[in-house]
Amino acid sequence: MSAIIRMADKKGRVSLPGFANATVILESVSATEYRVRKAEVIPQDELHFPEEDVPWKLTRRDAAKVLAAIDNPPRANAALRRAAKRFKKSHG
Repeated sequence: MSAIIRMADKKGRVSLPGFANATVILESVSATEYRVRKAEVIPQDELHFPEEDVPWKLTRRDAAKVLAAIDNPPRANAALRRAAKRFKKSHG
């Protein structure tokens, strides 16, 4: 990757090739380094969240299984315990 050296003006603005009129994401990598990426802007009316697909249509058999699992949850297997430890370690 080649380096481009630019001087910031008195308001802290920098002109970057290929970023004119673009929405950008600035990420602080360290005290002396920032990462600049172009953001993909999605109009609000085009956003889709998985929660919008709920409620799911379940068969009577599947609904009975879900309700039974809520009433009597299965024991955590080894994979779930490992995942819980990783989550706790990274999220406190």
